[in-house]
Amino acid sequence: MREANSPFARVGEREVAGEIFQVTHRLLRIPREIYLETVAQSEEPFSEAAAQDFVEQYLRWCGDRNGVIGMVRLDEEEDAVVLDAAVRYRINPQDRPSCRT
Repeated sequence: MREANSPFARVGEREVAGEIFQVTHRLLRIPREIYLETVAQSEEPFSEAAAQDFVEQYLRWCGDRNGVIGMVRLDEEEDAVVLDAAVRYRINPQDRPSCRT
């Protein structure tokens, strides 16, 4: 389904060999009132964007400034919100690949 006239046809891609990142899952069980208070400025508090914002604030509070937050799954319990956040870390920051080719 690749169309030659698509803007994507002009995108260059390269594959990086070796392990560059380590992915961890942070499972957070947050009291519902704390979650809602923290994401109060969000239009939709139970969206992935709001959940990612919560995880970002939480990691910053923990002093973790190196993790890059990926997808966040949100589950609701009666009195809590449970987030499963995929966070990736560079294995070797000195040898990280560049986005430039």
